[in-house]
Amino acid sequence: MSSKEEVFSLSPLNPIRVVIALSGGRDSMTLLDVVTRLFHRHDQYLIARVDAVYIHHGLSPNATAWEEHCRQECDKRRIPFHAIAVNVKRHGIGIEAAARDARYRALEQYARQNDMDVILTAHHEDDRIETFLLQWMRGAGPEGLAAFPTTRELVTPGQLASSMPHPILLIRPWCGILRADIERYAKNKHLNWVEDESNDSPKYLRNRIRHEVVPMLEAIRPGFRAAAARSVGITAEAVEVLRSVAAEDVAKCRAKDNPHALHIASLLRLIPARQAWCLRAWMQEEGMRIPNHARLEDGLRQIRETHSDTMLTIRVHNKEVRRWGANLIIRDAVTRSASGPRDARLFWQNQQALELPNWNGEILIVPCRPGEPGIAADRLRHGLFEVRVRKGGEKLKLWPNRPSKYLKDLFAEAKIPSFDRSNYPILWLDGKIVFVAGLGMELRMCDDESKQPNRVRFIFRPEASLWGTKTIRNLEQAHSAQLQRYQTDEHALLNEPLSK
Repeated sequence: MSSKEEVFSLSPLNPIRVVIALSGGRDSMTLLDVVTRLFHRHDQYLIARVDAVYIHHGLSPNATAWEEHCRQECDKRRIPFHAIAVNVKRHGIGIEAAARDARYRALEQYARQNDMDVILTAHHEDDRIETFLLQWMRGAGPEGLAAFPTTRELVTPGQLASSMPHPILLIRPWCGILRADIERYAKNKHLNWVEDESNDSPKYLRNRIRHEVVPMLEAIRPGFRAAAARSVGITAEAVEVLRSVAAEDVAKCRAKDNPHALHIASLLRLIPARQAWCLRAWMQEEGMRIPNHARLEDGLRQIRETHSDTMLTIRVHNKEVRRWGANLIIRDAVTRSASGPRDARLFWQNQQALELPNWNGEILIVPCRPGEPGIAADRLRHGLFEVRVRKGGEKLKLWPNRPSKYLKDLFAEAKIPSFDRSNYPILWLDGKIVFVAGLGMELRMCDDESKQPNRVRFIFRPEASLWGTKTIRNLEQAHSAQLQRYQTDEHALLNEPLSK
């Protein structure tokens, strides 16, 4: 074999683009040094690009100095350096967990924006053992006791894995390497690093485990670290099996009429332990954070005991699980107006929109284009114009050549869940419905275009921060669908042959 053939055979088809998560501490500086030495070798074909990213949490008065240290060390190694400031929001969790979430979100965002493949962190075997003990003390289940995996694909909370443009892997290459080995390398290579003062603070439980518990266990049982690492590995293998079974259960329990929904009866046919794992796996696949054990068990209790669409709610951060008929669905969690929707008199004086604060949105009043159904503008100025809450029994005629239908049936056809329908405003003019958000105009109230050219139509525009993105998209599609169907039916009526 020629030298060129040897090089070709050893070259990966796609050299990877790497992000190093750099804190300035000994472990991450050692990782930077090792990767840089490999990257700058002329005979390596594994790494195509290396960037170092420092996350500025704003939690330490020394954070800016650490950032500058990282910048200088990267400059010496000819590695592009980027610092990202994050806002640590606790959302009911501890400051450490909140900082970790913010850090990984920022790293993932940077990797996606810069078309990178891999994020490397410097976690090592001692970190895994400390995490194992920490989770054990908290009463964690198998996933917690498995500590952090060596490799995992990053998915932003709230997004589906299938919607990601390309997978980004988070890799911890030193999970099998002891802290002492890293320290020995760093000293031998005369590396420079910073010391985080919080690493010695006894107020953090992890630090007490590191400095007090682990040395004591090692003294009681020499070889404890190796034994604990073995337990972590075995637990991680068991978790992989459980996840595989759960993924199969999710596939079997998905609703036939909605691939994103979970069929309740199918879920409840599983044994209780598999129900919990199936529910967790489904939430994760749909981009929802997994709730803690107590909330998950309460959610399963609700699923088993409640039969009303409006009652069941499992909410985690910005997502919630709701019951809709025979299925469970996940949607964006929204915070409505404190007083809720209520009836109100409206006054129109040629403005382009009517604010509906109690409905978390506004009604746009749009001039009709030729061929669009609409109401004569003068009728709005002089008639009794109101917005009302749905009471039940209302009907609406959406299509020229179709009969009117109950709103309940039209909402169901539009796949609007029953627990959401009271949030959709209904416009009335002189005691009659003229428009229903999410459905469209009442055609029997629309005026003849040839007699009333100055006509308007209505569009409900919800406040983006208070309505889910999917709901907003469905509202837009509903308005477009009525216009398209109206024009199609009108054309059919005009071309229908006269009866004899």
